[in-house]
Amino acid sequence: MAILALFLGAVCAARAGEGPSDPRTGTPAQGAAAAGTADGRWTNLPHTDTPFTPRTYPTLEAWNRRREHLRRQILWAAGLWPMPEKTPLNARVFDRVEHADYSVEKVYFESRPGLFVTGTLYRPKTLLPGGHPGVLNPHGHAATGRLQDNDTASYQARGITFARMGSVALLWDMVDYNDSALQLSGSYQEESYWQVHNRSWPQRRDRRALWNVNALGVQLWNSIRALDFLASLPEVDAGRLGCTGESGGGTQTFLLCAVEDRVKVAAPVCMVSAFMQGGCTCENAPGLRLDTCNVDFGAMMAPRPLLLVSSTRDWTRHTARVEYPAIRAVYGLFDGEDRLAHVSFDANHGYNRDMRNAVYPWFARWLSLPIPADFREPVYEPEPKENLLVFARSIPDQAIRDHEGLVDAVVAAAAGQVAAVVPATAEGREANRALFGEGLRLSAGVAPCARDDIEYVARGDAALDGLRGESGFLRDVRRDVPVPVWVFRPAAAVSRRTGCVLLVHGGGRAALASRSEWVGRWLALGQTVYAVEIFGIGDARPAEETAGSRGSTRFFTTFNRTDDAERVYDLTVALGYCQWHGADGAPPEAVHAIGFGKAGPWLAVAGAVHRAAGAEPAPIRFAIDANRFPAAAETSYLEDLFLPGILRAGGLANAIALLAPSPLLLHNTGGTLDTSRAVLAYEDTAARLQVDTAPRSDEACLRFLVGPPTDPPGG
Repeated sequence: MAILALFLGAVCAARAGEGPSDPRTGTPAQGAAAAGTADGRWTNLPHTDTPFTPRTYPTLEAWNRRREHLRRQILWAAGLWPMPEKTPLNARVFDRVEHADYSVEKVYFESRPGLFVTGTLYRPKTLLPGGHPGVLNPHGHAATGRLQDNDTASYQARGITFARMGSVALLWDMVDYNDSALQLSGSYQEESYWQVHNRSWPQRRDRRALWNVNALGVQLWNSIRALDFLASLPEVDAGRLGCTGESGGGTQTFLLCAVEDRVKVAAPVCMVSAFMQGGCTCENAPGLRLDTCNVDFGAMMAPRPLLLVSSTRDWTRHTARVEYPAIRAVYGLFDGEDRLAHVSFDANHGYNRDMRNAVYPWFARWLSLPIPADFREPVYEPEPKENLLVFARSIPDQAIRDHEGLVDAVVAAAAGQVAAVVPATAEGREANRALFGEGLRLSAGVAPCARDDIEYVARGDAALDGLRGESGFLRDVRRDVPVPVWVFRPAAAVSRRTGCVLLVHGGGRAALASRSEWVGRWLALGQTVYAVEIFGIGDARPAEETAGSRGSTRFFTTFNRTDDAERVYDLTVALGYCQWHGADGAPPEAVHAIGFGKAGPWLAVAGAVHRAAGAEPAPIRFAIDANRFPAAAETSYLEDLFLPGILRAGGLANAIALLAPSPLLLHNTGGTLDTSRAVLAYEDTAARLQVDTAPRSDEACLRFLVGPPTDPPGG
């Protein structure tokens, strides 16, 4: 329960107005939905080469809320929310090579059981207990990784020089580079490791996406454990830790700094950009950059010392004009502008000697390393490959030996974390919501809904097999998202108008035509009825050529919600509007949310992640058609409920458990959906739960939702 306590303490509710906005401008767009019902989620979607305009933050409080949200988003996308167990490192340091003023040693440790992180440790010749800072040096996508030694980037030069300055420096292999490639692919590679690395971790719609297993997450976890290893060395002062790397190593640097406050000084080189977010699978994970970009991630170092190093010949050439001022504004909220600096070089993309010479004094200043003002990188003696490769002799017997085994191990650990949270008590339900409900929310990109976040715009008349109503749309002003809706209001003769009904059908709202008499029953009960059309369904689907282009951009899911996530998002918009405005513009006594067919599972997830900002304006009651969703099969999620990380959050079974204590009729399960977790979640509440394997009639749904609490379970 220690992990649960840690994360429960970290979770805080997002404030009203902190919701997502146009990711390219950082401010809410004003146009598409305001002019009509055109939905901008089909075209002009952000991708890794989109020019982003950095956000601005008016107050320190606003930035701190945003930073906490981004921290959770990074961890969730990386498969590190909740954080995996920190198992023993079982570190080994060996094969010491001594030079006049430093030493070089091979090192490995287990970041998780069977996954070995391999690298090189550079230390001063004379060591003092607790007397040296530690510096992490993640490498970029050089052909041979940390072995690379040329004018563009020499990793050995960096490690050696930091050791000569008096610090302990660690270089380690990116996943599928050098010794990592030997472990996971069976051999050292003659081709560039960039090819091995990318080939092994394609970003695609598969089981790994359902569990948030990706190269970015493996590397971020390895970086966190590398920090643990460095801090554990007896000569290292754990209060003086730094990190610097370039390109892909720059991405590792700022992501580690974003989630780890133990890093006290950093220098990401040639990577913090508003114009290119990272071109490798290890820099992109589904959901990582929803409504944000690397400028925000870089600013998360504030107010700790940060040096931005840029090049005039790559995507960081704009830093002085765009990225540096934006990050400086965040540092200004802390009165910490003196802890941020920028230096630019007329050079190719890399981490050359001039760049390194700019970084050394920055680290010396903030890590209390006494070097002369004119310090420059000394001449060094490169080590031969045999002094650097760790597993040249043999790989430990307990090592995971392929990518499938690694994925299986990560999935098993994640499934164990879900199973360990039992929602049978109020404490267990809160833990479930804080950990896995929060994860689902991040997958869908949903923020708590405040009263003024959603508005209704009427467009004309609507008819449903004789019923007359209005046609319009619900507009989420935070993202400018339009959700088409038909609204049917009780007749003037109905004096009590205090409730509302939200209807969503997997076949589109036109499929409700056969239910017009039943809709009339709701109207007679004084309920305003909202029939919504959610993303990509029925009237909310654009022309075929437009629909076909969605998802075609590079690393699409890193920057954009999946289709199913957008459907969940739309339903949270509708739930929010109904809660705040559903009874003639006022909060109703209750919202009755009913999902038919394929829309049932979407509604279940939406209900699990939707939260009104501030006090709940109205309770929600659910009648959900499970649509015989075969929840035991991962392919079901890939085809019909694809939210990245959904299985890491417990899948549909846990989404339903997260609805507690809202009254719930769950029907048409077909025996293919495990409801035992939901039963646990409801058993000590006063709320009603009714589960039926067969479909229930519309009349049964109505009676369950509006009947008195004493109605029998079969009502």
